[in-house]
Amino acid sequence: MRNVIDPHRHYKKMGKASAPEYAQIGIIQEGPTEYYSARIQNKDRKRTLVDEVLAGERQSGRFKKKYAEVQSSKTSGKKAFYKALKDKRTKNVKR
Repeated sequence: MRNVIDPHRHYKKMGKASAPEYAQIGIIQEGPTEYYSARIQNKDRKRTLVDEVLAGERQSGRFKKKYAEVQSSKTSGKKAFYKALKDKRTKNVKR
């Protein structure tokens, strides 16, 4: 589901490789040469990945836009279409 988080970033296929036998957990610290290029600012850092994703969603509003697009396509040609048509007619009459 990485494409949901960032649809413009492309990843290699996962393939049939198994999970690594050993893993490490820690904090990634940027080097001094990455201060401006690949650095996350302190005000943008969050405690977890989920917090960062939700903060990014608040800034971009991408999920909300996608939800609205899906809802509008699902309701097109139904009762909502007729209501919108009636609203346009009444707006034109009031002017």
